[in-house]
Amino acid sequence: MTTPEFSENIRLIIWDLDETFWDGTLTEGGISYRDDHHQLVIDLAKRGIMSAICSKNEHEPIEALLKEKGLWDYFIFPSIDWTPKGPRIKAMLETIGLRAASTLFLDDNAMNLAQAEHVNPGLNCALPDVIQHLRDAPQLRGKDDSGLTRLAQYKVTEKKAEAAKVTGGDTAAFLRQSNVKVFIEYDVEAHLDRAVELVNRTNQLNFTKNRLPDDPEVARQELSKRLAHNTTDAALIRVRDDFGDYGFVGFYMTRRVNNSRTLEHFCFSCRTLNMYIEHWVYAFLGRPRLTVEGEVLSDVHNPDIDVDWITPANIEDMDAPSAGADLRFDHIFARGGCDLASLMHYFTLHADKIVEEFNEPRNGQMFRRDHSAFLMPALEGGLTPAQIDAAAGLGYMPEDFHSDLPDLGTGHGLYFLSFWADSDLPIYRHRATDLRVPYWLIGAQNHNLIDRADLRATIAKTDLHKERLEVLCRDYEYEGIMSQSEMEQRYAAVLDQLPAMAEVVMILAAERGPLHFKDPNKPSHPFHQRLNAALRNVAQGRTNVMLLDPAALIEGAEDMIDLNHFKRDVYHRMYRAILDRFTNAKAA
Repeated sequence: MTTPEFSENIRLIIWDLDETFWDGTLTEGGISYRDDHHQLVIDLAKRGIMSAICSKNEHEPIEALLKEKGLWDYFIFPSIDWTPKGPRIKAMLETIGLRAASTLFLDDNAMNLAQAEHVNPGLNCALPDVIQHLRDAPQLRGKDDSGLTRLAQYKVTEKKAEAAKVTGGDTAAFLRQSNVKVFIEYDVEAHLDRAVELVNRTNQLNFTKNRLPDDPEVARQELSKRLAHNTTDAALIRVRDDFGDYGFVGFYMTRRVNNSRTLEHFCFSCRTLNMYIEHWVYAFLGRPRLTVEGEVLSDVHNPDIDVDWITPANIEDMDAPSAGADLRFDHIFARGGCDLASLMHYFTLHADKIVEEFNEPRNGQMFRRDHSAFLMPALEGGLTPAQIDAAAGLGYMPEDFHSDLPDLGTGHGLYFLSFWADSDLPIYRHRATDLRVPYWLIGAQNHNLIDRADLRATIAKTDLHKERLEVLCRDYEYEGIMSQSEMEQRYAAVLDQLPAMAEVVMILAAERGPLHFKDPNKPSHPFHQRLNAALRNVAQGRTNVMLLDPAALIEGAEDMIDLNHFKRDVYHRMYRAILDRFTNAKAA
């Protein structure tokens, strides 16, 4: 780079600090002090050219450091806080009485430079690579002021008035025209070191303060273990705009318990402070439970902040940016078990309206919405009052037989259906009303509870369980697991009721578990084989139906928790397989 030239003489240089005046970031792991920049500030002061500070940092540590270096008093009007820089520079120049054209602003962040120039037309702005040439720039020759009289004058002015700390300004308007893009990287394991760094070194925008061990390898192992769990949702956040790429600036990790998500990690670098990225991510995640620990510089719970400058067109999955930008549905519907709960996190990118009907724990047992017995009444006119009363005897409520599926409209929808419970939960028929429902308790799957008094005595953990088992034995008769032909009839009826533009993904059940990788001769799960046969027969000839087979995406026993639960990475592969189907179909 040649010696820079400016339209007029420079009378003031405003310095950013992190990655500009010194190398590194003070709040995120320490700095390497630049003695050459230190000396430049002194030499320019002796020419009558002042230096100021405009930095996003904590004031007290900066003042202490520069006082220790003997340089603090060489800066005038130091503005050190976390508000946008453009309005602060404007207030600073108004207080000092200088024009923007006679001022040079140095910052490593192109967004900060652009915003500063937007608020201060005519301001000279430059990245740090210009610093080495400033000493010889013709517009910075100044005049001899070895006695530092000009500096002393400004110090008197400084004592009479505080530098304005401006938190207003039309920041939102500037962001709307900056083409802010958010990239979501679900493959956290490929960038594990950056995730660990964000968790352990961010402070002002680390909302949970859940740190990892200081030892890097131990931290990697601990985070990898947490990420692998099937109830974990996680991603790194990368931000880019018309002025540059900020890299991975955020990380979140949620844990799902009983269909409710809690943020275990939610942390962001201050590089994007006042771009409200953390507000957008929190809303994008559906505002999961978040317990904020300690002080943070941003209130993501503030309902008055609408991050309207980040739109669906500006959101991308880094693993598939074209699909992330283009694949949109009018609505997405998902009904099933925890397999779908693990998968649906990734589809937040692809529709504004998402309806989830998942299994849920209730009174010490799991209510299984992935059994078709609870969906069919919603498609066939509902239960009679007598059947509702009969269902209540087993703990089922009227809303358990309701679904939003018929009410979603005729638009371009994506439907996820999983009926794994059909494969091995037995059906009982109420003698008086002909109500047919499954019933089970943990430890009794596949068994006829009416004939097994010994099993009922073992699995009934509460008085409520005992009461319901008495109702079951008194009022119901055992029919057993649904036949393959009835499964096919039910699934065909569901598919026939979907709109013409519906795209459907039906989830096959895993037929072989972790032990099958050790013993290939071990027989496959017969109930899952029968369910999959029914699904394949129903899907045959339906071009809008995709059968998603987890087995095709499981690479080894290490990918499986058990027959019905997989590691997080498998669900990401399932997501990618679905995207591939749609993008390939679109290309064709």
